[in-house]
Amino acid sequence: MQLASLLLVLAVRLCSCGMLDSHASKFYFQLLQSTGKDYLPERHGSNGQRQPVPSDHLPLVNLVEDDDDARDPRPSDINVTQLRQQLGSEFDREFMSLEAPRRRVDKLHLQFLNGKPKGRRPPFLRLLRSARLQDGSRLTLNLPRNERRRLQKFVWNLTFCPVRYSWKFLGRRVWPQWIKEGSCFSTRSCSIPPGMTCQQRAQTYKTFLRWHCENFERRQHCRWIEFLYPIITECSCSC
Repeated sequence: MQLASLLLVLAVRLCSCGMLDSHASKFYFQLLQSTGKDYLPERHGSNGQRQPVPSDHLPLVNLVEDDDDARDPRPSDINVTQLRQQLGSEFDREFMSLEAPRRRVDKLHLQFLNGKPKGRRPPFLRLLRSARLQDGSRLTLNLPRNERRRLQKFVWNLTFCPVRYSWKFLGRRVWPQWIKEGSCFSTRSCSIPPGMTCQQRAQTYKTFLRWHCENFERRQHCRWIEFLYPIITECSCSC
């Protein structure tokens, strides 16, 4: 009964106090409107890069492009040496590819260290020692230290949410054309009691280049411009 009460308190706390950062900012990138105008948001970052507009879902949905070939870069516009120089240190071989990768979806590897998921220890596990109830009283789990650690390890493994990576083709007008993006993978509810699911907890940004002309029909003032593409780097069990 004592353990069941603590687990219930744990589930309530995770949903109510934002401990798992379920409201962390997520992004949706609208690269091209149907009119072909202003395909990037007007907001600029401190380094001059155009940035994504806020949204509620990652990974990003596939972009619906205009089929007009006039909007594509010509072979002479794709100078790999110059584009690599433009990206500089932002070019990341682990998450970017110039060609289609042989394996599109990475195997899901659950990495463990001493029987626990590899990574930072979730702060909610401290609730399995003691928790304050709604009336202000404190509920303590009276277990020997080694048994309490086994219980914490069990709950940590049960609620662990891995990131599954897959390669995505961004189109002819983006360089590099392939990105490895993450998604939160789960085949069941990750909580006790069931109800919560694996959701994004943290993200990072990768800099890509987008082909853009001020006048596509006349191919005037064309250049590769930088933009930030968000990808999931960490998932957690959340409401």
